[in-house]
Amino acid sequence: MNFANQWNYFVALGPQAILTVFAIGILLIGVNRQEENTNSTCWNLGWIALMGVLSATIMNGILYTVVKPSYQGIVAVDGYSILANWVLLIGLAMAILISVGYVDRQRLQAPEYFCLLLFSTIGLMLMTASLDLILIFIGLEIASISVYALAAIDQRSPRGAEAGLKYFLLGAFSTGIFLYGVALIYGATSSVNLLGIEAAVAAGTSSPAMLLTGVIMLAVGFCFKVSVVPFHMWTPDVYQGAPLPITGYMSVAIKVGAFLTFFRVFGVYLDGLHESWSGVFWWLAVITMISGNLIALTQNNIKRLLAYSGIAHSGYLLITLQANNPTSESGLLFYLTVYSLANLGLFAGMIFVANQGETKVEIDNYAGLGVKYPFVALSLTLFLFSLAGFPGTGGFIGKVLILRGALEEHYIGLSLTLVLGTLISYWYYLRIAWFMWMKDPANDPLHDTSSTSGVPVMLRVVLIFAFVLIIYTGLFPSQWIDLMEAVTLTV
Repeated sequence: MNFANQWNYFVALGPQAILTVFAIGILLIGVNRQEENTNSTCWNLGWIALMGVLSATIMNGILYTVVKPSYQGIVAVDGYSILANWVLLIGLAMAILISVGYVDRQRLQAPEYFCLLLFSTIGLMLMTASLDLILIFIGLEIASISVYALAAIDQRSPRGAEAGLKYFLLGAFSTGIFLYGVALIYGATSSVNLLGIEAAVAAGTSSPAMLLTGVIMLAVGFCFKVSVVPFHMWTPDVYQGAPLPITGYMSVAIKVGAFLTFFRVFGVYLDGLHESWSGVFWWLAVITMISGNLIALTQNNIKRLLAYSGIAHSGYLLITLQANNPTSESGLLFYLTVYSLANLGLFAGMIFVANQGETKVEIDNYAGLGVKYPFVALSLTLFLFSLAGFPGTGGFIGKVLILRGALEEHYIGLSLTLVLGTLISYWYYLRIAWFMWMKDPANDPLHDTSSTSGVPVMLRVVLIFAFVLIIYTGLFPSQWIDLMEAVTLTV
């Protein structure tokens, strides 16, 4: 694609442009509405947001079938970015579906809520397609500011306000470090374009000390976004304080967008400095896997448990960056896909158990769920098994691919740590399943599983969709693996 013609940027960024139009449209509808949030307003805006996702998905499919890979200008048009768009769009659609009933019941500001969800995804999609550090920064800020606001969107919740403020302050700090790193890399290589930086590193014309310092600061910014220890401090409190659908969205979308951008920058264009940063990443991966799983063992609040679980999963995914070969990259893509499905499916079940609220988020509240709502309990059990990496689920295949990639590069220590972390995680994942199937429900009405007569349609759709794909990717993974291998950037 020739970017000498500026209109080609609109084609390359077509899905982002479509989502932008729908996001602005939703906001304008909210501004011009004549009455306060009503049931119909919330559902109508939810349907409009889903139409935007569908339109962006169609445009993304057109890009995949028509446009040849291009690495000119500041935007990459390749299978990697297009697949990233699909994963993010699926995650966004699932987040909207689990949000509509919650937003309506909690009387949140529906126009602002759905607009910010779309803008957050736009920023993440922009990041994954960027070939320029400044554009990555812009995408990062679009996504981050949207999520800061979403975390605190329930103005009646003190925990939500605390979560938004903590995320904002720590996020601003990490953003400053990231941007300072960009400035140092520009000073060392005279370029913020990833192709120019790669050429300067290969030619040896860069200033080594300045470049390495900039790369370290860049890594700190990415590690904060994906919750790598010791840059994870914000994660448990923000997960606990944010509304349930936003916690689910954050746990998936931010991880997908940041990790895929992380891999493009470090695994491809800064690979010439692999020896300089690989030792640090090795230790970060080990510490993150072990500490995330160990701390999760002590949690009784399921949102905090999943926060520490997500930290451990960041450690698993960091192995792919360390190994940096086609097998580990396809493992990264596959794992992020099935992780997104399992996590958002899990949050759909959690929202049902909490009766579209925030009161029933302790593990005790899941006692007897298998008796009263067997389908919900069965779905949640499958999602937990996938996150734990049980055979027959997509999560197992993802971990096998990551393990194979690490063993191909002879990272025995990382491989053993991944296995050990997985074994530790069995305890807290199976503990939730045990409560659902083996423990009698409490007589206390506060511990009643749900006051509804059945599973809402939107939540049921998400549960069935995630259930089917987790089983399919676990039993018939070859087509998915072939797709991931076809879009890998590493050779």
